[in-house]
Amino acid sequence: MILIIDHGSQYTHLIKRNMRDLGERSEIVPAQGTNLLEIAAKEPKAIILSGGPSSVQKARNEVGSKIINWIWKGDENWRDTPLLGLCFGHQLIAHSLGGKVGGGSSAEYGLSRISVDEEDLLFRGVPSEFTAWVSHFDEIKELPEGFIPLAHSDSCAIEAMRHNERKIFGCQFHPEVWHTEPGEKILGNFLSCV
Repeated sequence: MILIIDHGSQYTHLIKRNMRDLGERSEIVPAQGTNLLEIAAKEPKAIILSGGPSSVQKARNEVGSKIINWIWKGDENWRDTPLLGLCFGHQLIAHSLGGKVGGGSSAEYGLSRISVDEEDLLFRGVPSEFTAWVSHFDEIKELPEGFIPLAHSDSCAIEAMRHNERKIFGCQFHPEVWHTEPGEKILGNFLSCV
């Protein structure tokens, strides 16, 4: 089962739909009011952190941050759990692990052209440039230690990232939205590490 942590994104249900289309059972749980014991009891094969309207600078006691630290520092049962952050979730991973997140040069809402810098797992079989749906004010300014950038756009230097050893990934854009040309392929690539 793929566990989707909902941070209030209007697109969270589309993540679940994509999981179904890719042949995976998934469940959405709210970031507020869910605790780690409830999550552990579900024994997820992978976790996806949704986008959301908040800034990571204001996020407090959200289960998303606790999950990131749990996977990062946890026992062997959790250290290998694949983790994907989308938009706010992408920023939350960076922020929680020591990176820097701040306001972008301009807020983005709509279609953006993404350039792949490093194919890696997420972009395997994806064109080197593609159109994606973006919706954010903040962006990652500095990656946490051990992370590498995978893609950029004209207005955002870190559109995607991953840890160089662990199964931890992030996308600033929204692969779950149909406007993102290879979105289902990107999500399928993430699932391939489950």
